[in-house]
Amino acid sequence: MEQKRFVGIDLGKRTYEIKFIHSNGKVTGTNGLTSPKGRKELYKKLNQTDRVAIEVCSLAMVMVKEIRKEVGCEVVLLNPSQIALIYRSVKKNDKEDALKLARLVQKFSNEELPSVELPSEHEENLRQILTVKHDRTKEINRMHAIFLESGITEITKKDLDNNNNRKECVKMLNGLFLLQAERNIKKLELIEKQIEEVEGLLDKEIEGDRNIEKLEEIPGVGKQLASAFVAFLGDGSRFPNVGAIGAATGLVPRLDMSSTICRLGHITKCGNRNLRSLLILAAWSHVRSKGSGALREKYLYMTQVQSKGKKIAIVAVARKLAELMYTLLKTGTSYENRPSTSISQLAVEALSKAS
Repeated sequence: MEQKRFVGIDLGKRTYEIKFIHSNGKVTGTNGLTSPKGRKELYKKLNQTDRVAIEVCSLAMVMVKEIRKEVGCEVVLLNPSQIALIYRSVKKNDKEDALKLARLVQKFSNEELPSVELPSEHEENLRQILTVKHDRTKEINRMHAIFLESGITEITKKDLDNNNNRKECVKMLNGLFLLQAERNIKKLELIEKQIEEVEGLLDKEIEGDRNIEKLEEIPGVGKQLASAFVAFLGDGSRFPNVGAIGAATGLVPRLDMSSTICRLGHITKCGNRNLRSLLILAAWSHVRSKGSGALREKYLYMTQVQSKGKKIAIVAVARKLAELMYTLLKTGTSYENRPSTSISQLAVEALSKAS
C-alpha cells in the first residue's frame, strides 16, 4: 500500500522544484522542466495517495487539471499573497518555497488554507473571451500617451474611441510619433474586428445564464461586468462571506502596521485588474442612475457630508456594488431598490444642497 506523502511544487517559467515529505518525516526533492514532456515526467513521480500544493498561476491551472486526470491525487491551489501570513520564513528560493508548500498541506486542512478553486469550463471560456475586449483599452491608452509625449494635450481618450476620429487626430503628428500612432491604428482595427467576433461568442456563452441575467438587473451593471464577475468570482459559493469579496477584487485599503502605528493606505489592487476597472466604471453609472438607492446615498453622504473626494467615494461604492452582486448570487434573490435608513435623511439633505 502506498504511503501518503505531502508534496510541494514551486513553478518557474521553464523549470519546477518539487519536495516530498514522506510518512516517516524524511524530505526528498528533485526538479525538472515545465514543458509538456517535463510535466509528464513529473506526474510519473506522483502517487494517487499524495496531497499536492501549488501556488496559483496560469501554468498551475493547467497542471491541476492534468494531475487530477493522469494521477488522480488531491491537489490544493494556494493563494500566494496569503501564504506569507500563515508560513513565515526568511529564506527565499525555489527549493525552500517547494518545501514550504509541502509543509502547509502537511499541517493544515483545506478549510484552514487560502485555497483557490479551479474555474469551471464556463468561467474559463468567459475569461478568454473578455480578454480580447480589454486589449482595445490598452491600445487606446498607448495611443493617447503618444499625443501627450508629442506635446498635444487637447486630444482625449474619447477622441480616439472611433477609427475615423483616430485617423483625423494622427494628422496632427509627425515623425516617429506619427509612425507609432499609425501602428496603433492598425492594431486597433484588428482588435475591433476580433471584438465583433467575440461579441457573438460572448452572447452565445452567456445565453441562459441566470446568474448573469440576475446581475444585469442592477442599475449600471451591463453584460460585460456581469460576465466578468461570474468569470473571475463565480457564483459566490467559493467565498465564505461578503467581506471576502472586497479583498478578492482589491478594493479594500492596505493595512500598514509598524510598532504602535496602524493606518490604512491605498487599495490593495489584488485580483483581476479588468474586473476592478469595470466595477469602478459601473459604480459611476450606478450613482448617476435613478434606481441606485442606498449606494447613491452612500456616495452623496461621503462626498457632501463627510467631504471625501469623489474618487475615494466611488471606490467605496464599487466595493459595495461588488458585495451586492455577490449577495444576489449567493442568496438567489433579485435586485430591489432599497434606501439606507441610516444615512437616507443625510443623503437627501446633501442632494438638496448639491442641486
